[in-house]
Amino acid sequence: MMNEMRLRAWVYTREQLAAALESTGTEAVYAPSELLCADNADSADRLIALTPEFLGGAEDKTKRELLRIKELGFTHALAHTVGHIELLDKAGFTVHGGMRLNCTNSEAMRFFAECGLCDIIVSQELTVQRINSLEKPIPTGFIAYGKTALMLNRRCPVRDGRPCGGKDRSCDRQMTDRKGNKLNVLCSENSVEILNSDTLILSDRLADFRADFAVLRFTTETDTAAVTENYRKGRPPFREHFTRGLYYRGVS
Repeated sequence: MMNEMRLRAWVYTREQLAAALESTGTEAVYAPSELLCADNADSADRLIALTPEFLGGAEDKTKRELLRIKELGFTHALAHTVGHIELLDKAGFTVHGGMRLNCTNSEAMRFFAECGLCDIIVSQELTVQRINSLEKPIPTGFIAYGKTALMLNRRCPVRDGRPCGGKDRSCDRQMTDRKGNKLNVLCSENSVEILNSDTLILSDRLADFRADFAVLRFTTETDTAAVTENYRKGRPPFREHFTRGLYYRGVS
């Protein structure tokens, strides 16, 4: 059965971005601002810029980066925190809300709508029942695919706590937990994400959610087109090891 929910892609690499823009299955693409350039400016209406998760020490550089992409015609950006909302609004961008705003209830939904957000991705800690019961004054989405971030650090645990300094987000380094699971480490200039070893997959469960869009968050994947097609067609999980996240069991 073909899925009717609108899909969005969240990418980190140039290759993932190219594949997402070629896809007719996604209405919008979240992408790091450094990947936005004249070569993809003709898709500016579909692209939502991702700036650093931490603004501490990076605010001036972020302002310069926003000016650069604004001059190229990009006008949409994602707010990771409340601090991002003001920065992006002052820079003249249409502001989208990210899951790290931790929107978990209807009061928060109303607050972020009053802040001027055009849409929002709710917290991944919500159950499907709580997502469905939310008041939704603005279009609402949820993370429906990807390796969930277990932790977001300022310094890299693989580099003995030193600042990562990496500019290639497709870092191939891994950590090993006490059960022997391999955890990917996703690097950027001023933060490091430690990712879950299992992938969140809801390709066959989208009909359970009363929301406007579902976000496919790609991190280490190279098969993004195949994943998107599986979600479009509502196919069952296509990997041996996967998780449903907290959507059906909640926070214990």
